[in-house]
Amino acid sequence: MRFPIDSDTSALAAVHARSIGCLVRFANSRVWLVVSMVSALCVTIACLDFSGAESESAHASQPPPYPAYLAIQAGTTYTLPRGLPGNAGRLTEPPGTAQVTLSLADSAFVISGVGAGFAQWDPGLDGYHTVWIAVMGEHRAIPALVGHHGVPTLAPENTLAGVRAACQLGLPGVEVDVRYTADSIPVLLHDRDIRRTSNGAGNVDEMSLRELQQLDFGSWFAAQYAHEPIPTVDAFLQASANCGFDLVQLDIKSFAPLGADSAFVRLGRAINSAGLSDRVEIGSFDPNIVKYGAALIPGLRTLVFANAMTSGYVDLLIQNHIGAVGIRYDAYLGSPQNVARLDSAGISVGVWAPPGVLDLNALRPAPHFVTTDWPWQVVM
Repeated sequence: MRFPIDSDTSALAAVHARSIGCLVRFANSRVWLVVSMVSALCVTIACLDFSGAESESAHASQPPPYPAYLAIQAGTTYTLPRGLPGNAGRLTEPPGTAQVTLSLADSAFVISGVGAGFAQWDPGLDGYHTVWIAVMGEHRAIPALVGHHGVPTLAPENTLAGVRAACQLGLPGVEVDVRYTADSIPVLLHDRDIRRTSNGAGNVDEMSLRELQQLDFGSWFAAQYAHEPIPTVDAFLQASANCGFDLVQLDIKSFAPLGADSAFVRLGRAINSAGLSDRVEIGSFDPNIVKYGAALIPGLRTLVFANAMTSGYVDLLIQNHIGAVGIRYDAYLGSPQNVARLDSAGISVGVWAPPGVLDLNALRPAPHFVTTDWPWQVVM
């Protein structure tokens, strides 16, 4: 059954329907507005950067940067950056070489050099690394810290980047290897085969300098050293003169393709041109070779590298008037009497390939120089 609807009723129903529609649309618009405002507020909150406070908090909990390898002179001090907790330990090992105190005036730890030798200081706190300390008895000397091929823990070996790293740290000396190109140019390189430290292949003495300079001698170490060129000895000596190293050691790996006389003459000219004749030592594992070089180049400072120390070998070194001897650590440690004979004869004795920092304290007599891979920050 249907109920009849007159015109007035139909009109009223239509008006009522329109009114309800308006209310619904109004309500919907208000809901949309509220939803939009809430959404915008959520987005705003989500986009707020609270990382700053977290970063500041995390940064505040991190130790300040301080050196891991520090070299100072006996009788001098080095103040570490503020920020190390006051409850850090004070003890150094062994005692008597260095001392660590807390300065109440500026709330910073101070490391003092007491006597020549090596020590370590461990703050004893999580996240705070050990400081290895070298105390030198004289200004930048005894022992003189010599960067091995530059600073091979920081930059590719036998490159100007490594030399600059040694210079920036304040190392007193640097040692590099020398070989010759096919066109008789002395360059810095350890291996005859260039593959280990470059993106090329071949033997250095069978390649021209121009060919070698097209290669990359740095990216094998780290991407930041991409396109690092092979240095000539001339460029190396100029960089060394600019830095002011006290000691520059050239380890001659080979004279090929030249004869020893021609090779020595070229090195002598380069050293004199750089004004470093009083600081450069030319070295080899063969005492007779360096003796021959001294005869060719008046005033040449000679250096021999040794794997063993016997009485007969010491006699040979003394008879050949060798100026300095770099001795492998185990041979130095196991032959104190033979090393003492060299020292008494006025030969500068040094050590290379040390197994650890504190192990150097076991050497008697104390070495005049230490050839090191460690990134010592020298403070004077």
